[in-house]
Amino acid sequence: MAGDDGVPRSLARFLAVNRRRFVVDALAIAVWVVLLLGVVTRLGWPRWVYYPVAFAGAVAYTVAVGSWRRPGENG
Repeated sequence: MAGDDGVPRSLARFLAVNRRRFVVDALAIAVWVVLLLGVVTRLGWPRWVYYPVAFAGAVAYTVAVGSWRRPGENG
């Protein structure tokens, strides 16, 4: 079918347009998780505190930074 190869091609274009953003986002979330784990461990907080705070930080980062671009979008 002609439409079958359109999805992988558009996915490849999307990944190419957002390549740098994927790396920056992954690095930012990884740093947040590691730093937070260090703080929780160092201060002796209960382990359960880590999970909601880690999730809230990831959500806050996502809201603050915005969405990824589609191929053809300016910005």
